[in-house]
Amino acid sequence: MLKRKHILIAIGITTTLLLFTIVVLPLIVKSKAAEAIQAATGRTVRLGSVSINPFTLTVTVNDFAIDEKGAPPLIGFKQVQASLAPASLFKGALILSRVAVDTPTLAFARTGPNRYSFSDIIDKQQHSSKPEKSGPFLFSINNVSIKNGSLDFDDRAVEGGRKHTVRALQLAIPFISNIPYLAETYIDPSISATVNGAPFNFSGKLKPLSKSLETSVRIDLKQLSLPEYVAYSPVKPPADLTSGKLTVDTNVSYRISAEQKPELSIKGVVVLDDISIDLPEKQPLLRLPSLKLQAKKLDIFAGLFDVEALALDGLELFVSRDGTGTWMYSRLLPQPNPGHPSAATGEKKSESRTKAPQPQLSIASLACTNASIHFNDAVPKGGFRTSISSIDLTADNIGTAPDTTATYELSLLLDGDVDFSADGSFSVNPLSVSSSVELAGLKLQRGWPYLSRYLTAPVKGTLDLSALATFKASDGLRVEKGDLSLKGLSTRYGIKDGFDVALLQVSDVVFRQKENRLEIGGIRLSKGDASVSRENDGTISLLSLLAKPEKSPAAAKAGTAQRPTTKNSTATPGTASAKPLSYRLGLFQLDRFNLAFTDKTHEEEPRFALRNTNLTLKNLQGPKFAPASLRLSSTFGKDAPLKVAGDITPLPFRYKGSVKVGRLPIRDFEAYFPDNLNVFIIGGYLDTDLHLDVALKDGKPEGSFRGSAGVRAFHSIDALAEEDLLKWESLQFDEVQGRLEPFSLNIHQVALNNAYSRIVVRKDGSLNLQNLVSKPEPAPATTATAQPAQQPAVPPAPGRQISVDSVTIQDSTLSFTDNHLPQTFSSTFFSLGGRVSGLSSEESKFADLDLRGNLENHSPLRISGKLNPLRDDLFVDLKVSFQDIDLSPVTPYSGTYLGYTVDKGKLFLDLKYLIDKKQLNSENKVFIDQFTFGRKVESDKATSLPVRLAVALLKDRKGEIHLDLPVTGRTDDPQFSVWGVVGQMLKNLLVKAATSPFALLSSMMGSGQDFSTVGFTAGSSKLSPEEEHKLQQLAKALADRPALKVEIKGFVDREKDPEGYRQELLSSKLRKEKFLELVKEQRAKAGESAETVQIAATEYSRLLKAVYSKEKFPKPRNVLGLIKDLPDTEMRKLIIANTAVGENELQALARERSAAVMTYLVSKGGIPAERLFQKNDDIHKPPVKETARSRVEFNAIVQ
Repeated sequence: MLKRKHILIAIGITTTLLLFTIVVLPLIVKSKAAEAIQAATGRTVRLGSVSINPFTLTVTVNDFAIDEKGAPPLIGFKQVQASLAPASLFKGALILSRVAVDTPTLAFARTGPNRYSFSDIIDKQQHSSKPEKSGPFLFSINNVSIKNGSLDFDDRAVEGGRKHTVRALQLAIPFISNIPYLAETYIDPSISATVNGAPFNFSGKLKPLSKSLETSVRIDLKQLSLPEYVAYSPVKPPADLTSGKLTVDTNVSYRISAEQKPELSIKGVVVLDDISIDLPEKQPLLRLPSLKLQAKKLDIFAGLFDVEALALDGLELFVSRDGTGTWMYSRLLPQPNPGHPSAATGEKKSESRTKAPQPQLSIASLACTNASIHFNDAVPKGGFRTSISSIDLTADNIGTAPDTTATYELSLLLDGDVDFSADGSFSVNPLSVSSSVELAGLKLQRGWPYLSRYLTAPVKGTLDLSALATFKASDGLRVEKGDLSLKGLSTRYGIKDGFDVALLQVSDVVFRQKENRLEIGGIRLSKGDASVSRENDGTISLLSLLAKPEKSPAAAKAGTAQRPTTKNSTATPGTASAKPLSYRLGLFQLDRFNLAFTDKTHEEEPRFALRNTNLTLKNLQGPKFAPASLRLSSTFGKDAPLKVAGDITPLPFRYKGSVKVGRLPIRDFEAYFPDNLNVFIIGGYLDTDLHLDVALKDGKPEGSFRGSAGVRAFHSIDALAEEDLLKWESLQFDEVQGRLEPFSLNIHQVALNNAYSRIVVRKDGSLNLQNLVSKPEPAPATTATAQPAQQPAVPPAPGRQISVDSVTIQDSTLSFTDNHLPQTFSSTFFSLGGRVSGLSSEESKFADLDLRGNLENHSPLRISGKLNPLRDDLFVDLKVSFQDIDLSPVTPYSGTYLGYTVDKGKLFLDLKYLIDKKQLNSENKVFIDQFTFGRKVESDKATSLPVRLAVALLKDRKGEIHLDLPVTGRTDDPQFSVWGVVGQMLKNLLVKAATSPFALLSSMMGSGQDFSTVGFTAGSSKLSPEEEHKLQQLAKALADRPALKVEIKGFVDREKDPEGYRQELLSSKLRKEKFLELVKEQRAKAGESAETVQIAATEYSRLLKAVYSKEKFPKPRNVLGLIKDLPDTEMRKLIIANTAVGENELQALARERSAAVMTYLVSKGGIPAERLFQKNDDIHKPPVKETARSRVEFNAIVQ
């Protein structure tokens, strides 16, 4: 029961499906098909009926038509039957066992070239979105028959119109297939029709084979004019075929089998003659007079194309690019549909899609002769045109099959005079090329339109090259035996700079892409001239050859788009992921080159030239650098030889070798001297012969050096006064050696010969040496900023070791001129020379110094001793002897500052200086002999101090002046100056001579007494023994200074001298009284006087009474009227009391005192009276110093 139920259910479902297929499905198909076709064509569709036979798998469509407005239906048929083979289900392909079309009709019109009445349908389909095909459509359509077909073609595009008809079309096609399949039965191929009223019949035969079926057709066409048929293409071709003839003599065979794919093969010959193709607007694209293809077998479905021979003759190809960067061939390609999803998103095809088999091509022989290419490019500025002519290409055994190797030969002419040839072999699978290439006579300037984007000036030259190049997918590019030569290489840059090379040669080039290795046997540049400038803005003129980058839309479009990287992309040997380029240059040569550099950043625009430069550099390699041999010889400027020989390593930098320079003009580098240097170098040549071993380590130089250096014929002048400053014949440093870090320097010998130096005091009083370097402008005041935190103390660098074995100076001259005086002063040291031995920075070593010279070839100068100026604190132990210096030439100084000329005199200096641990002890002994002032000179700069008096005070009887001026001090005291101290000491002497000349005399005599005054007891004019001794010392000093004269002035004490005068007057009267007695009694001794007589105590009372009796004042009397006898004391009182002392007496006392002094100096001191003068003055004038008022003062005057 259950089984019967299941059977009934199955019968019910089957019946339902059959009813749906027979009744319902045809209605759905009819409706949907009509809607789809109408939407696709935009036209009314008529569809009579659709029936489906599920038993025979046959579909029948009746009365179908697509209507045209106002015209017959575009397409229609009375009936179409198609039977589906059951094999479609398991083969996964569309297999139709039979297709029958009854009474098909086609009616259309050509409205213009490549335009038809149905062109709108094609346009619509091209702009519609279509899903991408997932793979090739597999099909097998068998036993196709068309019965009673008709075609109406109205050609309205030709003048007057033309109609073509096809009637009674009968067509039988046994099979059309791209899959292995055999039907049970096949019809014989045939076609028949009445074309424009003329009958046409064709029939073929099938060749039944054991397991396949083959049909073949022979096609034979003679000189078929192709342009006539191209015009009937429903789609306008992108180019115009203006001429061309086709000749075909081929046999086409079609074979199918049950096990193998169908095979459509062609054999025979195809010839194209007089082919001419133009782009729109009649722009030529291609001219091909003759093409002959001899096909051995062309298997269309299998993609196997075996060509016996392909020959092209006279091919002309016209290649162009417009100003937007669009190539002419882009118009030949299908334009992308913006609405298409793939065009908008660029989606990739699924990797699961079935890949079409790659076609296999083989060409046994290829020959292209007398071909040419015409190239026109509007992208570069000014455009570019060129022609490649006489192209001859022959190749044999070309094939895409694996390991097929073809050989070829190619030759051509570029622009009619550039020869290019190549020959070799290549393989398509795997891709490989081996070629020997030669190029001769290429003019570089022809490429200027392209280089103008990158360069500012054209590059000229003629290029020849040859190489053997190979390429393999596994190894990449490989170049061997590469040789290149450039003749007449030339370009210009900057304003007047350029580069000219007669010959550039690159030889033995080897490049291996897989290893990323470049080897160059040699690079040689011969007979060249190159000039480079540094412009005002600091840029190098050579860089101006590079154009500023610009990115225009045309350029962006013209550039090659960068390909995106995918995860499956494989790095080739030349990609960035490969190891860095390694290289080696065997030999680099510059031969007879002239180089010039101009620096325009300086106002003088200095120019440096290297003439006849020869340079060789061997074994330059990288990226791991090794020492390269460097040799350089050149001539700097006119005749300065330059030679370099050694080994150089670029990174890290190191040079080990020699550098020799001869007669290098120092003046050429004057522009690089500091701007504030007021010195003109008008002569001088540098000579060096150095051996260096120097390197950079962490950006700091280190290494050693040795050799010699010298400066010859040096001559400099003061830029402000334009006068000689310093010059010499030779300054030589011999056997120099040292290190850079830590620094050490040893010089065996320094020699200075025939030097001349000039020291000038200018009219403004400044020294020419003061202004050799101008002082910078004071910096503006800045706001104080916070000081950063104190950094840790950096350990002091090791002391520099410096030593100089000997320094010699010969035949040198020092000139001194003072122009700021009313009368110019000049003096010159001649024959300056000497030697310094053993200079060293070691604190314990001292150099021996012996320098000598002669002032005006007469006065000898000698400096001797020991010193060490190189240690941290200066050590000096020197003696300076300067003898027999004539002082009369210094009259310009004496007249200006002292107010007198110098008639005569000699100066002798003996100086000693000891500086140790910054402590100075010096002795300055000055001896001036026979110094004599001359006439007085009016000068507003002359001192008011009594210089003549000072000289007279300092000069002894022999006319000699001896000064000892010791100076001590600290050299680290900024206020201390040796000559400042000496000058102050001399000034003090002058001041003291003016204010206290006799105190100066006293100090010079070594006496502690004051020679400026002589003291007296009150009222007396008698000299005390002490004062006599003082006068004796003064007389001695005056006797040694005969030029001095003395003024003597007496003074009194208003308070003490009157009383003392009375006492002295009484004593004088007593002595006078006794002297009279002696005279009367004739007891006076010879030479005795009233002033010298002595009074005994026993005589005093008697003599006092005699004096009292002679006095005229009233005296006490007795009662008798007689003079009363009084005691001695009373008589003394009365005499003193009645002695009148007034101004006259005091004046007399002052005169007596000066007379007493004068008398002593003349009589006992031996001073001539004519040198002594009594001078009246205010006798009551107080003394300047604290001394007795009862005195005599001296004033020194000069003859």
